[in-house]
Amino acid sequence: MLIQSHHDIPYLANSSSRHKLDIYFPPISPATVPLVVYVHGGAWRTGDKSEFQKTAEGIIRASNYRLVVAVINYQLSNKDDESVRHPSHLLDTMAAVRFLITDQSYPGRSIVDHSRVYLVGHSAGAHLSTLMTLCPHLGFEHMQHIQGVLGIGGIYNIPKLLKYNSDYSDFIDMAFAPSQFADASPHHQAQNLHDQAQHVRFMIINSSQDELVPSEQATDFAGQLVSTGYNDITLIVRDLGGHDESLFNPKFWDIVVQFVFA
Repeated sequence: MLIQSHHDIPYLANSSSRHKLDIYFPPISPATVPLVVYVHGGAWRTGDKSEFQKTAEGIIRASNYRLVVAVINYQLSNKDDESVRHPSHLLDTMAAVRFLITDQSYPGRSIVDHSRVYLVGHSAGAHLSTLMTLCPHLGFEHMQHIQGVLGIGGIYNIPKLLKYNSDYSDFIDMAFAPSQFADASPHHQAQNLHDQAQHVRFMIINSSQDELVPSEQATDFAGQLVSTGYNDITLIVRDLGGHDESLFNPKFWDIVVQFVFA
C-alpha cells in the first residue's frame, strides 16, 4: 500500500525551513487513528526531518497502516548565533505539536485522532519530548492530548552526560548556558509530579550498543519517574544497533507500534 506524504508544512507563520514539518499517512482509513510526532536528534545542532522518511514509513507499515506520523524540524544551535539556545528548541517543538493538535486543514488531518498523540524522540529529540511533557508550566495548553512519550537514546541528565564525556561540552555549550544544565534536564524536572502529565505513559529505551549515550541516562531517568510517582513507565535496554542505526531497525518500529496500541 502506498503511503501518502506532504512535505514542508509550516507550523509557524514564517518562511523558515526550521519551522516546517512533514506528514505521512495511510491512503485509506476507515476510522481516525493516533498521531505519532517524531522529534529528531542531532545534539540540538544538526538533523533534518528529511532524513527520517524511512523511519516514518516503517512505523506506519509496522502498524498495519493504523497511524499517522509527523516529522518536525526545529531551530538548531550554532556557534555563530547565540540566539538559538534553550529554550528555543523546546518552544519550537511545543509549537509544532500545538499546530498538529489544533490546526484543521493540514493534509491527513481528517483521519487524525487528536486525543491520541504520542511523542517519539531520539537523542536530543527525546530530551525535548520528555521535557515538554514534564514542564506544562511552560505554556503547552494541550497536555490532555498527549497520551505517551517514547524516548530512545535520550539525553535526560546534562550534568551527568558531561561527566561521562567532557568533550560533549562542544555541543552542549552551544545549546545551553551553564546555569541551565540542571533545570533543562528532564531528570531534574521529573522530581516534580505535574498534575497535567500524570496520565502520560513513558517508554524509555536505550540500545545496549549505543556508542554515544550510556544506558544509565535511560535507567536513571526511568527510576526518577517511578520514584516521583508517574504511574506507567517502561524501560527497555536491549541491542537495537548503534545510536543512529536503531532508528532504522524494524524492531524499533515494532516497539513504537506496541507502545501506541498497548
